[in-house]
This record gives sequence, structure tokens and C-alpha cells, in this order.
Amino acid sequence: MTDKTGFDSFVEAILWIVKNLAVGVLILFISRLIFLFSFANWNDLSGLSGDIAKAFTVGLKFDLKVLTIALLPCLLLAFVRLIFSDRVGNFTKFFRYYSTALMILVVMFEVINFYFYKFYHTKISVIIFGFFEDDTWAVLVSIWKEYPVIPILALFIVLIWTFSKLFVHLYKPISCNFCKRLRPIWLRVLIVVAISGLYFLGMLGNIGVTSIDEQHTIISKNIFVNTLPVNGLFSTKIAWTDRQRSRIDINIPKMLKSLKFKSIEDAAGVFYGLKVDSVSAETFYTTTPQNHFLENNPPHVVFILMESMSNFYIDMHSDSCNMLGSLADVLDSCYLFRNFLPSYSGTIYSLESILVNTPKSPLSQSPYQNFSFDASAAKPFYEKGYTNIFLTGGKMGWRNMDKFIPRQYFNSIEAEPTLRKLYPEGKEGEWGMHDEVLFQRAFDVLANSNGKPYLIFGMTISHHTPYDIPDNYQGYPISIPDWARKRMKFDEAIVLKGLRAYQYANSCLGDFIKRIITSPLGEKTIIVATGDHNIRQNFEYPQADLFMQYSVPLLIYIPPKYRPKNPINTRRFASHKDIFSTLYNLSLSSARYPNFGNNLCNTYCANDFGLYCYSIAADSIGLVDFSSTPLFYRWSDREHRKLEPSNYSPDKHLDSLMLRAKALTACMNYLLIKDIEKNR
Repeated sequence: MTDKTGFDSFVEAILWIVKNLAVGVLILFISRLIFLFSFANWNDLSGLSGDIAKAFTVGLKFDLKVLTIALLPCLLLAFVRLIFSDRVGNFTKFFRYYSTALMILVVMFEVINFYFYKFYHTKISVIIFGFFEDDTWAVLVSIWKEYPVIPILALFIVLIWTFSKLFVHLYKPISCNFCKRLRPIWLRVLIVVAISGLYFLGMLGNIGVTSIDEQHTIISKNIFVNTLPVNGLFSTKIAWTDRQRSRIDINIPKMLKSLKFKSIEDAAGVFYGLKVDSVSAETFYTTTPQNHFLENNPPHVVFILMESMSNFYIDMHSDSCNMLGSLADVLDSCYLFRNFLPSYSGTIYSLESILVNTPKSPLSQSPYQNFSFDASAAKPFYEKGYTNIFLTGGKMGWRNMDKFIPRQYFNSIEAEPTLRKLYPEGKEGEWGMHDEVLFQRAFDVLANSNGKPYLIFGMTISHHTPYDIPDNYQGYPISIPDWARKRMKFDEAIVLKGLRAYQYANSCLGDFIKRIITSPLGEKTIIVATGDHNIRQNFEYPQADLFMQYSVPLLIYIPPKYRPKNPINTRRFASHKDIFSTLYNLSLSSARYPNFGNNLCNTYCANDFGLYCYSIAADSIGLVDFSSTPLFYRWSDREHRKLEPSNYSPDKHLDSLMLRAKALTACMNYLLIKDIEKNR
């Protein structure tokens, strides 16, 4: 117990809190400096010293917000001491233990944030929750192999000891009698009110009506600078908010309001470029032309979602740095689209976006996992008599795929257990049976089709950390070019391991395409391959390379008899939304399908655009990022590789592009919600 007055005990506790805030702010300031010097591209940051300084100032506000909220229990105890000082203890031990635990937590999230950015080129995002929802053991193995786990654990042991000693020193009782120095009661009341007000401002992080949040990070046209203010804990808070937003909310007015549309008719009118007076589910469907040749000669269709198939790595390809392996041998027989974006930055999100035309995910882990969706990509093939097979070397229990996919109009699913049984000599890795086994199975299925048309929807796993590709893979030479070497984020040995896995996956795809082309199957098998997302782990992406940071390629093999008569423009902008719209028109006659994408084999390109994460859109004019406050960029070269901030204010074209992208998202959400309502 203590003979101090309540006011003395209150001030003492407040001073302890201030000391804790100072320690936390210092830790986060040092962390921000380390982040800046570890990941900054100084060429991009030339002339932006003012923006960087502002980023650190705004970062201080985020730090104070996080720390003051985290220290609320200590503030409440300060008020307990103010009111009940002569009847309660001083809680010194609680302050010390709580402060130590909090600082360890702060450092832990800064370390996670650092390595998360190093891998994904973004601070902690919704993808982090995949640790618990993915194959957790395989993720842990990858972390163990790829990151300095032991040194990090040793660091935390040292920090626990350091912080415990530090707070013993900082939280010593203060002998000064504040009550005698400040005799007027009104002055003490004023001080308590002022401290409370300042603390409340700290929790807001902002002087004004609104609390500081994600929108306040947009302080520069440079995206890296905009990542500086947010610390690890607040990044996790943003990720959690994004996760909640991505949950399947079936409130249509709320959804439309979030995308700034008054009605679904407004959204449909913007997307389709027509006046729409009323909307039904059929508004969002169209039909392929009648084609007697396709009716009598339905082709096999193979769609392969390649793990982390990077567009940037293709730029590195040469004889001395062979990124494509045997895939290079068949490129001349294929159409390669390079101005292409994936749906999302994570596998499950891209998979479901393609599979059921949904911006919201994961459906497979929602209450709707047992629903059959009318907008399923496989349904038009199913209705035309195709045998639909979902094929992967991975574990089918991953993300509840074993429950979700059978209901999306697939006749059968074959995954790791089936492939291991069929090919007992097949090579296996941490994530399942390697890609060579998957492609062998795909070929065998088609070779034994007995004249029946098949849709194979395949998903590879080999180009994934820890990159444990088969030991007997011989491979091709990989010598990283100097321009790429300067952008490496890891030691060369680590980068080469990933590049070799990328080459292996491409070689497996190339071998499969070559086998198809050189067999009778080549006359009636359409093959499409794309990446589920880019891999941003190994190389830095300057601001000008923003598009390539997200981009994946799209590869299409079309047998001569099925090719359109018109030339195919492979320079047009597109994304995952356009793949099955193209496949339906190449393979099905009079087939009803969701009208959300373009047929990439026709000549009409006026409405072309790619859409990434339903918050970044790109076309032949430029790119707009509307994930928060919109950022506008225009192409600075004819090859559509380099971007620069738009000089137009306002930029009417990119504003229009953003509106169309939001309209598409609204239409897709509307159809999904109506489908859910129908199934309930």
C-alpha cells in the first residue's frame, strides 16, 4: 500500500505511460528507418525528401495511435489509482510485465511486417490469414527453410530480458509530492482533464473529427513512400478490416453504396455502356454464336493455373538465363499475352475468382461452401456434355476445396492421394505431387477420352516455397543478368533456387504442350495457362514497373482448325476475367455464360482492361489504383512497361476506367448475391 495521494499516484502512472510511449515510438522510428534503407529504390525517391519526411511525421501519428490504444489498460489503472489510492496497490508489477509484453508484441509485428514486405512487396495484408487457413504445416516448413528463424528467436529472448530490465528501471516510484505543488483542486482537475484529452487525441492520431486511418497514408505519388507510415500492428488492423470486407456480405444496397452506385441499373449501364432500365440475373449473361463445326467437333479444353507464374521472369529469359525451359520450344505455336493481370495476389482468391466469377472470397470457407453457383466457369461445359475434371497435385482438403469444387459442375476431382496411387514413382514435394505428375495425368486423361470432350481445370504447386523440385531435374543454365542482379532482395543462392523452380514448372508445361501438339490430340485440344499471381519475393520493382509487379502472362494454344480467321491481338489488356469468356467462344456453340469478360480472340478491343484485386485497373492508356485515395499513372513507353504519375488533373480517361472497374465489381457482386439468395 502507499501513503501517496490519489493525484500523486495518478501522475506517477501517467509518467510511466509516457516513458512507455517514448520507448515504443523509438522502436517504431528505428523500424521505419530500417525499412526505408532496406527496401528504398533511391532513384525513384530522388526529389521526394519532403514526402519521406511527411511519411515519418504521419508514421508518428500512427505509432501514437497504436501505442495509446494498447496502453489503455495502464491508463485505466492510473484512474483507479487516482480514485482509490489509499485502498489499492500501486500495480507496479503489472505495469512492468504489461509493458514488456507490449514491446515484444510491437517488435514481433515489425519483424513480421519486414519479412512480409520482403516476400510480397506489400506490408501485412489479408494474405497473412492464409497461415491459419492454408496448409499450415507446409507454410511452417517454408518459413523454416527460407527465413532466419533461429536468429530471430534468439533476438526475442534477448529483447525479453532487455525490456524486463529496462522497465524495472523506468518504473521506479517517483517521490515528488505533486499534490502539495499543485494545491488548488481546480488545477488538479484541469490537469487530469488535459491529460485525458491529450490521450484521446493520441488514440485518434489526428486533430480533427476523423481518426487517422489508411486513407491518410496517401501522401505521395510514390507507392513505396505511402507504405512508410503504417507500422506492423496497424497494417494487421487494416488487413483484418479488409478480411471483414471480403466476407460474403449479401446486403446489395450496402455493396452498391461502397462502390458509389445508386442502383444496380446504374452499375450495369456503366459497365455495358448501355442504358439499363431494369436488371435481372439474365442481364449479366450472354450466349456464344451458333457454330456447327463446334457442335460436331467439340475440342478438349485444358486450363492450367500455374503457381506464381511471373511475367517479369519472362523478361529475364535468354539462352544464358533460361527461365522458360522447354516452354520456349512451343511459344511459336501459342499466343502469349503479356499485358495481363491476375485476379488477386493470393492463390485461393484468384482460383475462386476464375472458378465462380466472384470478387468476394473465400467462398470455400464461408457458409456457402456447399452451394452450386450458376456463374461457375465449368457450368457451360457441363451443360454441353463435357466431362469436367479438377486436377491438382496438392491436397484437396486445402481451403475446403474437397467440399466446394465438386459442387461447381465438376464430374470428378483428382488430387495428391489419387495421383500418388496412379503414379507411385511420381516425385513428391512439401505441397504435394510435383507438376510433372499432374501433366502426365492430364495427358493420360485426354489420351483415354474415347471421343468424349473433356474440360481439365488444373492447378500446379511446384513453384512454391520451399522450392523442393525433384532431385533428378537436369534443367537449363541460369545466369542472372546484371540488370536483374542489381534488383535482387536475397542472396543469389536463394534467388537461383526459386528461379530453378520456375524453370522446372515451365518445362513441365512446355513438355505437356509439346506432347499434345505432336500427338493426334494436338488437332482438337485447346490449352490455356496463366499464373495465379506474380511472385514478388526475389526482386525489387521500381515505381515505374508497377504493372510488372502484379502482372502474370497468359498463354493459349489453339489447334489450327479452331483458330479464328482474324488476327489475334496479343498486346491488348486483359486479366483473369477474360479467360473463360475466350474459351467459351473458342469451344462451345450457343452456350450461355456470364458476360463479365472479353473474348480475346475477336477484333473488338475498345473496352479492354485488366483488373487486379478489384482495386487496380490498367489499359492501353495507363493504370489507376483505387484501393484507397485513387492514384493515376500513364504509360511512358510504347511497350506498356513503364509508368509515370499522370499529369492530367483530373484524368478523365483513368477516372472512366476506374468507374468501369467498379461497375464490373458491382455487377459480379450482384450476381453472386442473387445466386446465394436463390440457393438459400
